[in-house]
Amino acid sequence: MEIRTYPLGPLQANLYVIAFESDAIIIDPCVAFDKLGLDGINVRGIICTHSHYDHIAEAESIRTLTGSILLAYEDEIRSILDPDYNSTTPFFPALSISPPVCGLKDGDILTARDFEIETKDDFTMKVIHTPGHTKGSMCLLFTFHTPDGVKKYLFSGDTLFAGSVGRTDIGGSMPDMMNSIQRLSGLPDDISVLPGHDRATTMGYEKRNNPYFTAYKSDDII
Repeated sequence: MEIRTYPLGPLQANLYVIAFESDAIIIDPCVAFDKLGLDGINVRGIICTHSHYDHIAEAESIRTLTGSILLAYEDEIRSILDPDYNSTTPFFPALSISPPVCGLKDGDILTARDFEIETKDDFTMKVIHTPGHTKGSMCLLFTFHTPDGVKKYLFSGDTLFAGSVGRTDIGGSMPDMMNSIQRLSGLPDDISVLPGHDRATTMGYEKRNNPYFTAYKSDDII
């Protein structure tokens, strides 16, 4: 298993590829497929952490090229499909995505078998609903069982960044965001965090240093 990061443009929106032996999952499809080096690889899933343009810009083209399913949180599907809702700011064009988009729910757990992936690094993917940046924003907690041990990664979209959180002034909600951060504060410190923009971090570092976490001490297990 290998995780590859492809930042896009001046906003540095991150597309992630989780690459296995002959299969892959794409998270936040914002970079053109021919830039990803996935020729001959079966794309088994395309997942959008939320519906803003800079995270779904290539969803339609990658799905068409690969035949993969497209997944998002159930509350975000309308925004993905409707061009009146999915432009991040007036500076981005509206984008039409055709159905179907498969809806995910809070607490859903998908496995390698659900994605039809055969790999020695078996994994689970848990959906964590984290509204705030958008109503249907979500984080994805991947747990990989590798020959080197268990490795956990949180793909946090535009909910959690290194040292900050996603903006809430473009159709979001700061109270919702703070509730989502409180939920995430219950995750173990050793989880690697791969955000929708900028650099990677860890849950432990963010809980100690991110000002949005300092108000919370949670024993909640997500």
